[in-house]
Amino acid sequence: MPQNEPAVQAAPPGRNDLIGSARRFVLIFSAVFVVAFAGIVSYLYVQHSEFANAMRQNVIFEGTQLRAEYLTLRNRMAEVLAGMPERERDDVQVAYDILLARVQALEEGRSAELYTHDHELAPLFRGLASEIRRWEPQVLRFVSGDDHTGYVLLRQLASAGAEFGAFTARANSITQGRIGDTDRRMQTLYLLLLALLLGGAAVVAVVARLLLRQATATDAAHRHLTALARDLEAARRQAEAANRAKSSFLASMSHELRTPLNAVIGFADIMHQGLFGPLDNARYAEYVASIQQSGQHLLSLINDILDMSRIEAGRVELNEDRIDIAGLVADCLDLVDVQARSKGVALQAEPGQADAALWADERALRQMLLNLTANGVKFTPTGGSVTVRHGVAADGWYEITVHDTGIGMAEAEVARVFEPFARGGSQLVRQQYDGTGLGLPITRRLVELHGGRIQLTSELGKGTIARLRFPPERISRVSDFGAMLGAAPND
Repeated sequence: MPQNEPAVQAAPPGRNDLIGSARRFVLIFSAVFVVAFAGIVSYLYVQHSEFANAMRQNVIFEGTQLRAEYLTLRNRMAEVLAGMPERERDDVQVAYDILLARVQALEEGRSAELYTHDHELAPLFRGLASEIRRWEPQVLRFVSGDDHTGYVLLRQLASAGAEFGAFTARANSITQGRIGDTDRRMQTLYLLLLALLLGGAAVVAVVARLLLRQATATDAAHRHLTALARDLEAARRQAEAANRAKSSFLASMSHELRTPLNAVIGFADIMHQGLFGPLDNARYAEYVASIQQSGQHLLSLINDILDMSRIEAGRVELNEDRIDIAGLVADCLDLVDVQARSKGVALQAEPGQADAALWADERALRQMLLNLTANGVKFTPTGGSVTVRHGVAADGWYEITVHDTGIGMAEAEVARVFEPFARGGSQLVRQQYDGTGLGLPITRRLVELHGGRIQLTSELGKGTIARLRFPPERISRVSDFGAMLGAAPND
């Protein structure tokens, strides 16, 4: 390998690097999974503790407060009736108002559904609430100075103590029951999380195994691709060397082949014309004609191969000029006219646009037209026709179309005929029509050098249409050319 040529491919990472990366990924994934699991469990534990405390503080506190306000009212009435000087009847009114407000708060507070729908607590609460509201007229009369009503109310308050105790006990029981239910649900949730942890651990283990296996397989694939790249590089170098050898061989053989062929063709032509006297035997004349035709055919094949070799090597340079397409088409038809007449094929050109010319390499364009028209005549039977049209198409491109009514090709064969040495048609057709299969590939390469393209449309038994298309920037108007000459300064 030359010193200044870069390497084909950098060395792939080693097996240890790939496996180490897989292990690091597994460890990081496992750590993140464990931390996330621990965070979820801690959060649920804190929420459970806060819920339990809130339940205890809420329901138990509310039940206890109701009983406490009831006892306060009962004590205030007893103290007033006992004649304690620091107590006044208005204190009884205030205590009753606080107890009544506590009942309303329970009916409208956060736990109202519990006090109104629980099958055991709701009847107790409704009974207490109704009884407390029935005490209001008696409280008012007592506050107004009716001691007899006060003693009656005090006995009612004393008899209601058992109901308040039952209410408080039931509230505590409900609170403990709800906390127990929550504990059971939390335990179930903890078990699910534990199962999730075990499942996640199993998944991590499987993923780790798959990653390590994939790392090993990737390492093997890298090694295989590296070896394959080396083999491909060696094959590429061999192919390039073979291509250079082929080009060198063709270049060196060009003179060696053409010179004796031209001599053979020339001498055969002299003998055929009898310039130095007639041949004594008629068979000699036939043999000489056959030698001349074979030499011409062989020289044509050699020229095609050399042209294709130069195009593939990129040694074709375009010598562009303004080309009169109508005149060039006429010249090409004159060259193939003898072949067309001998086969009985009508050869014609339709008038094109008189104002349009084309910037192109005349020799290349002539070779393209000759290839297409010669193919049209070759594959068109007696009585058929080959027509050449040219002009600017609707999309602004310049088109030269060669339309024959020959044997045509199947759709699957159209793309294949542009491959070097490939020929369309069946084996019988290929035997009947000779050729190297380089005419269309050379034509495509030449039109592509002009920035154009060739389009081939064919139908078996109905003929072929070949279109040479050149981009709009290669179109030259005669009027523009004349104006340019008119604008040029005189010498």
